[in-house]
Amino acid sequence: MKNFLFLFTFIFLIAACKVESSVSVNVEDDGTGSVEVLVELDDEASRLIGDIEKQLRTEDLDSSGWEVSLPENFEEKSNVVVSAAKNFTDAASLVNVLEEIAGPSVFSEISLSSEKSFAKKLWTIDGKIDLSEGLALFSDPALDEVLGGNLFGRSIEDLSFLSGCDEICDPAGSFLMNFSVSLPGTKESELNNDVWTVPLGDPTSTPFSSFSTVDYPKPKAWRTVAYVFFGAALLFLIFRGFRNFTSISRIGRNSENPKKRNKTSEIIENVPTKQNQETDMSIKLVVVGGKGVIWDGGADPEGLLVPFVRENGGLVDADEIADRYRSASLGQLSSEEFWESVGLEGNPDDIDAQYLNLVRLRPDAVPFLDQMKQRGIPVACITNSVLSWSQQLRERLGVEDQIQHWVVSGEYGVRKPSNSIFEALRRLTGVSFSNMLLVDSDIATLEAARGLGMSTVLMQSQVPVPSGFTHPKIEGFAELFGQ
Repeated sequence: MKNFLFLFTFIFLIAACKVESSVSVNVEDDGTGSVEVLVELDDEASRLIGDIEKQLRTEDLDSSGWEVSLPENFEEKSNVVVSAAKNFTDAASLVNVLEEIAGPSVFSEISLSSEKSFAKKLWTIDGKIDLSEGLALFSDPALDEVLGGNLFGRSIEDLSFLSGCDEICDPAGSFLMNFSVSLPGTKESELNNDVWTVPLGDPTSTPFSSFSTVDYPKPKAWRTVAYVFFGAALLFLIFRGFRNFTSISRIGRNSENPKKRNKTSEIIENVPTKQNQETDMSIKLVVVGGKGVIWDGGADPEGLLVPFVRENGGLVDADEIADRYRSASLGQLSSEEFWESVGLEGNPDDIDAQYLNLVRLRPDAVPFLDQMKQRGIPVACITNSVLSWSQQLRERLGVEDQIQHWVVSGEYGVRKPSNSIFEALRRLTGVSFSNMLLVDSDIATLEAARGLGMSTVLMQSQVPVPSGFTHPKIEGFAELFGQ
C-alpha cells in the first residue's frame, strides 16, 4: 500500500500541485466492514502520470487482499479517481488493514466496540492519526540509500522548488489526508459519517472519535409492554407469594424422590384443591422449547451450529459463531447474511438445507403431541431461532399443524429468557401465565417463566442440574403422564 500512496505523493513533487487522499472506514452492524483508500487526480496530474495501468503496480496489493479499482477510458477523463479497498472481520483485523496503508505508526490506539442493550446497540470508534514523519512515511532507509541518501533522490532545495515554494519549505504541506468513519445506525445529528483532515507532516497527532446508535424496531415496540407488564407481575407475585412458596416446596420434594416421579402428571391433570380455588391454576396451554425439547439439537448452547460451521470451512471460534447467530436469531441478519458472516460460501438455500437436515425430531415428541390433542390442550412453542429456519424445520419434521402457536425470536426481536418473549406468547394466545405449563431444557428460561407465574418442568439434557434446583425434572414426555 505504501507504493500506492507513494506514486501520487511523488506526482505533486514534479507537478507543483496539491494531492489529497481519502481513507474511509465503513463498519457494518455485525462488526465487519471495509477500508477504502482513494486518490483523485486533476488534469495536470493525470497528464503527468500517463498510463496508470503501467505506472501503478498492484500485484502486491492484489496478493494481500486489496481490490484496486482503476479508471476506464483514462485519456477521456479530466479527473481520475483511483481506489483500493480491503475488508475486515473484526476490530483486530481493522487495525491490521489500517497498518498496511502507511505503516504501524500512522493509525494508533484504534478501538472499535459495540455495547448491546434492550432494543439498541451503541457503536464507538476512536484512535489517533499521526503524519508527523512527513514524506518519510512513503520511503524507507533502503530506498533512500539506493537514491544517494536523499529522500526520493532529491535535496530539500529541489523538493521545495518542485513543490512550488519560493524558498526552502516542507513539501509535505502540499499533501492532505481525509479520514472518515461510517458507523451503523444514526447519531443525534442524523449523520453517521465523520471526516478528519490531516496535513502530511503535522507535528501533533489528530485524535478521532465517533459513535452511533442502532435501534431495533421490533424489540423497541415490546419495551413499553415489558415495563407495564413488570409492574402488574410484581403486584401479582406479592398477592400469591405465600401460596407460591408452599407450592414450590411441595413440588421440590416430589421431584427429589424418583419413586414419586409419576406424580409429575398432576401438573397437567391439576386436580382442584382448597389452595387453588381462589386462583385458577388449571393447565390451558402447554408451552415447549424447540432445541432440546421438540427436536434434538446437540450439546452446546447454539446446538449443532458450531461444529457444522467448522466442518464446512467457516469460523473456528465458538464465541464468534454464537455472537453472530444471536444477531440472526434476533432478526438482525438474514440467513444469507449469517452464513456469509461466519465464512461459509455458496447458495444460502443449499447451506440451510444441509444444516437443517442434521436436526432430528425427538422420538417421543409425536406421541406427546397426540396426547395433548386427545386431552384438548393446545401446544405452543417458544424457540430462539432464525425465523426461516424455524419455518422449514416445523414443516420438514411434520409438527406444523400439531403445534398451534409459534413464537420465534427471529420474528419478535427478543430471545428467551427475556420476559418480553413470554408476554408476546400471552398476547398471541390470550392465556394467562398461571394457566401455562412450560417444558424447556434451559434453566434460565424456566426461572424466568416461574417468576411470571407459569408452571415449569425441566427436560433434562447433558447440562448438569445445579444443587438446590426446585423445578420438576423429566427425561422424556412420557413422564408427564406418569408412565
